[in-house]
Amino acid sequence: MHHIAVPVDDHYLRVRMQGAIIQSAGFFPQPNSTQDDAMYTKFLNLTGAKDLEALLTADTKILQDANAEMVHNSKYGYFNFGPSVDGYYVRDLPGKVLAQRDDISVPALLVGHEKLDGLLFTPPWIRTTEALLEYVRELFPGVPQAVLDTVASEYKIPTIFGPQGSLLAVADFFDDIAIQCNSVYLTGASNKSKQRTYHPVFRYVFNALPAIHGYDTGYTYYPSPPLIPPVDATLAKFFQKAIVDFSRYLDTNPEGVDTWQPYGSDNQKVMNMGSPAQLTKPDYTPSFGDDPMNSTLCEYWRSAPWYVAPKSKGKSSRQRLVVQDDARDTLAEEL
Repeated sequence: MHHIAVPVDDHYLRVRMQGAIIQSAGFFPQPNSTQDDAMYTKFLNLTGAKDLEALLTADTKILQDANAEMVHNSKYGYFNFGPSVDGYYVRDLPGKVLAQRDDISVPALLVGHEKLDGLLFTPPWIRTTEALLEYVRELFPGVPQAVLDTVASEYKIPTIFGPQGSLLAVADFFDDIAIQCNSVYLTGASNKSKQRTYHPVFRYVFNALPAIHGYDTGYTYYPSPPLIPPVDATLAKFFQKAIVDFSRYLDTNPEGVDTWQPYGSDNQKVMNMGSPAQLTKPDYTPSFGDDPMNSTLCEYWRSAPWYVAPKSKGKSSRQRLVVQDDARDTLAEEL
């Protein structure tokens, strides 16, 4: 997703691709450079390195141990490391870049997510709205009250379904901010792009239980033993055929049968990998149906409203990469 969000006017950075298969495009959106800098400082302290130069020559075991410790001590569902806004290659959060510019070269896409992607990253002890809000405050220091009010109103935790109901409500929050809304952002960018060649977008939702993050890999690589069983052979072959056809033809329906139509403003539908209505009894039947995503709520999260950037007081201390006129990439450090 970050590669696709590079504007086409940057000749030396633009990634050229005709198509992309994106399964559960997930990352923790963190535009706050202060937190990034704090993690960098922590990593330096754990490795005993003074700067980036020292890290580049450090023993691999030392780096691995520091990485493992920081991941282990991270907040539940948050791993400290991931894509970050550097102001050069990643100029801003991809969702924002895709919305702000219409010169993004969006390739043909086969993109989707699991129905319960966020469940694996949901702290199991969050059972009330106040507990969820407290966790949001920990994740995003300084989060505005308006954002907390939105979380409380849009992700209401029911009391009648017990622990299972509360987990699913909280999982919806993590789904939206970190994984599932990314499908909406990519689709929207493709539909509004002014690129010369039409590139279709084929959307899907993996509903087959348990429908958690990573479960669809068992279907992608069937009949290899799955990390999370079981795998339905019929659905696996249907999914694999779509992947192969898309890879070869940039189309999930090369035979001309409109089983899976491209997503568009006049056709906001997705392929359901398994019935979306299943609760306890698995139903592996694929079907074409309405997009379940709340696009309005995704638009709200697109701008990362939990972070309010401080007013600039001079030059940034963060590193910046600069492309020279001789077409060679060089690294310059601006203090």
